[in-house]
Amino acid sequence: MFMKEICEACHLTKKAVEYYEQQGFIHPAVMENGYRNYGEAELSTLKEISVLRKCGLGIHDIRTVLESTDKASALSRCKYLSQLKMCKLAAAQHCLDTLIGDYDVNKAFDEVQQFDDSMYTVQEKMALAFPGSYGIYVSLHFGRFLNEPIQTDEQRIAYQKIVAYLDNLKFIIPDELGAYLEDAFKAIESAGIERIEAAAHSAMEEAIRNPDALLENESTVAYVEYRLSDEYKSSPAGRLTALMADFQRSSGYQEQFIENMKKLSPAYQNYCDEMAVVNTVLLKKYPEVESFYEM
Repeated sequence: MFMKEICEACHLTKKAVEYYEQQGFIHPAVMENGYRNYGEAELSTLKEISVLRKCGLGIHDIRTVLESTDKASALSRCKYLSQLKMCKLAAAQHCLDTLIGDYDVNKAFDEVQQFDDSMYTVQEKMALAFPGSYGIYVSLHFGRFLNEPIQTDEQRIAYQKIVAYLDNLKFIIPDELGAYLEDAFKAIESAGIERIEAAAHSAMEEAIRNPDALLENESTVAYVEYRLSDEYKSSPAGRLTALMADFQRSSGYQEQFIENMKKLSPAYQNYCDEMAVVNTVLLKKYPEVESFYEM
């Protein structure tokens, strides 16, 4: 079936179908005239995606479910996280009711301290602990690895060490760069954080599956050249990168922050292991990229 038919069969827009193809969820046959021909496999997958989206799942979780060999377990995890969100919302509503009743801040303060820490994802805990520019920076780089609650003692200890480390840093982002960072975050929000994260995740997955393809990619060559240029080094992004690189070298960042991040997030540990292979391939052809600041 063609685009109009698949859209009608799945109750999806053309843009949605095209987006799911870009994400690699479906693989329609491409005819000589360039038209897509959608078969039963694409129809089944799009219906599955439609159901999952209407159940409240985001693109990251949908990808996990589609790729899982145990869909029931994958969905159980999603349900668990959804229940945590509902519990948080109920607790927040109760706190608001308390404030509406008599605006007793001390009473409300005592109540919110009773919220179970396990109800918060690590990303949410980070945002609460470190608002402002630095919290935004950490969230942008690590958010996709921190979207689950702490569940083990090892994770809890690692999180406490990360918070203690960040809390004692003497690290200042100049006002100009802080404003640049906040503007960048607003731009990402308006473009759709979920969409951007999904695209970044897809690109990383492709690099991990086929790191050699990076060397043949014109975009990679252009990116390396730009990162090494004076134009980039003098830009707000380049200056922020240099600032963070100096901080990384002088603050015990690798030993105290990154190593505990790996203990806190199994997803981040796995990502580091996979990206080490990609970086080895990249360094063979572009040894100059070793100077790049990398999270």
